[in-house]
Amino acid sequence: MAVSKKGMRKVNYKGRQYLWYVNDAESWVPEQGLVEPGKVRVLHIISSNKQFIVHYRLPHEGDPHAQLRVEGPQFPRQPGAKMVQVPRWKYDSKAYPTADFVRRLIDWCMAENED
Repeated sequence: MAVSKKGMRKVNYKGRQYLWYVNDAESWVPEQGLVEPGKVRVLHIISSNKQFIVHYRLPHEGDPHAQLRVEGPQFPRQPGAKMVQVPRWKYDSKAYPTADFVRRLIDWCMAENED
């Protein structure tokens, strides 16, 4: 089944195409199951073959880290993970991320965990 590309942006990373978009979510459900109230902005990234699917909660000022929810089976950094804490980066709290930021996030996800 194909992914609808309507309203999505494209970015290429190491020869593979990824689709991404940002939307407002009414709530965010972390792994612990507690719902964070209020609106949050979420960056969604999907590979063209649907093996890599992640949802990145854009952090607010003062948050110590960002959260990433993993849905697809391909996630080399931490295989089998469903929720991962992402370190804070410069410009990560902008309401509208750029294609460069999306490439950096994909690069971080595809890297083997050094820990």
